[in-house]
Amino acid sequence: MLCTCVALDLDMANNRVFWCDRFYRKIYSAFIHDASDPSQQVPLVDSSLQTPVGLALDWLQHNLYWTDSGDKSISVASVDGTKRRVLINTDLSEPRAIALDPHHGFMYWSDWGTRAKIEKAGMNGVDRQVLVANNIEWPNGITLDVANRRLYWVDSKLHHIASVDLNGAHRRTHISSAETLGHPYALAVFEDRIYWTDRDRAAVFVANRLTGQEVHMLAENLNDPHDIVVFHQLRQPRGQDSCNLGSVANGGCEYLCLKAPQITEHSPKYTCTCPDGQGDAVLHLTTAASSTEELATSLSALRTASSNESKESDYRSTASAVVVSTTPAGDSSVSQHCECLFLAISLCVVKIIIFLSFARIPIVATVVFGLVCTGVYLVWRNWRTNSTKSMNFDNPVYRKTTGEGEEDEIHIGRTDADSADDNHLRPAGVSDSFDSFSFTAP
Repeated sequence: MLCTCVALDLDMANNRVFWCDRFYRKIYSAFIHDASDPSQQVPLVDSSLQTPVGLALDWLQHNLYWTDSGDKSISVASVDGTKRRVLINTDLSEPRAIALDPHHGFMYWSDWGTRAKIEKAGMNGVDRQVLVANNIEWPNGITLDVANRRLYWVDSKLHHIASVDLNGAHRRTHISSAETLGHPYALAVFEDRIYWTDRDRAAVFVANRLTGQEVHMLAENLNDPHDIVVFHQLRQPRGQDSCNLGSVANGGCEYLCLKAPQITEHSPKYTCTCPDGQGDAVLHLTTAASSTEELATSLSALRTASSNESKESDYRSTASAVVVSTTPAGDSSVSQHCECLFLAISLCVVKIIIFLSFARIPIVATVVFGLVCTGVYLVWRNWRTNSTKSMNFDNPVYRKTTGEGEEDEIHIGRTDADSADDNHLRPAGVSDSFDSFSFTAP
């Protein structure tokens, strides 16, 4: 049965192999040592597949991703095939290979259609962008060098192997030769080696990925080799399952839980999705309320429902009440949709709370600063008043010349009687005016 296998991937930890069968239009799984036994081959996805041509396993969140050139789509399913969802079905011409980076939440795929290109998007289908669109014709195979953060591809028409970093920059051509690369179809990178299949030569080759030299044939006389995968534990580094970090299984999602792209440290870890045809917009709600206008709109709606109270705790309880009230009892289909909606509303509420807190910071800071300045001024004025001491007295010479009345004066000079009794002689030259020195009471 494996003669019609066109794409495969491995689960190193569980020793399983997954593959797409183009003839039966199904995706199968089996233990590696039992893969050749048809009785041990388990069909995972066996409906609504037209021409599956690319397959990749998310070994951390345990989901399968594949490309279908028949209906021009990229889809995802749980590893047991019970839940599935179409992620991308627009602007695809001939999607072919697909590769995943579960640690950072991105998927990469090639399209050899009318406008050949290599694209990138989050593993939840958002943040789509083109990485390579120039000097590319038939990018049949792609692979990731996770350790060095680069993407490699083979171009069957241009007969070369090239690579870029995971942002589409720093492009490099490793091998370019029609003689060496007849019709390369798939490739794999491990350590300092590049491995690829060649359908014209029905063989598998290897070369030094750093120099492009040391080309050797590993196997020949194969029956139309398509995909190739390196089996090694380092190819699938261990990491956290973002959908099962807490005590709630599957991230609390009632359907699929998909890794979200980790663009910044504040990016959501995962996204809950609903089945095809149910809540299409729910898939993208992890990025909702990202602009000021959307935050303001959400804030206005919450203010209307919160009986004119402005505390963040009130907003949170109001939003929760809205979600609960929209879930009719006993209606499982509506409950499933609302579970997805609840997560979206929770994210919006968190963002609104942050928005409100930052909006109040300038006002509170201004009031506090004004009070502090006022207090400092009052303390300083009181200290200056208490620490300044002065004594006011009249100049006796000035008072004699002006001839002011002396009825309000207190004389502290000596009388004639006191002078007669004075046993001490007054030094010569001291004026008598000293006797009439007076102190005016304040």
